[in-house]
Amino acid sequence: MKMTPVPLALPADLRSQVAKIARKAKAKQAEVYRMAIRCGLAEAERRLAADSGRLFPNIDPLPRAALDRWYRSAESEDWDSVEGAATRAQTIPRVEE
Repeated sequence: MKMTPVPLALPADLRSQVAKIARKAKAKQAEVYRMAIRCGLAEAERRLAADSGRLFPNIDPLPRAALDRWYRSAESEDWDSVEGAATRAQTIPRVEE
């Protein structure tokens, strides 16, 4: 398996925990890091990538009233239909090599 080095800034407490586990298991710290990442990926995905399909699932969207106030647009069902049609008409950009 090809490996790529990844620079990673870690808090001192995590580094000391990894060193402690490595000494206890008589393993290299790099192996402890790899195993911790493998074991925790599913949990990280569950927490960070909610199935909502939103770009930032951990941030609640702004209420419509706040957007109307900030952009000074009057609440309008006509505008909502135009905005919805424009959003649906957009396509996902493709990056072709």
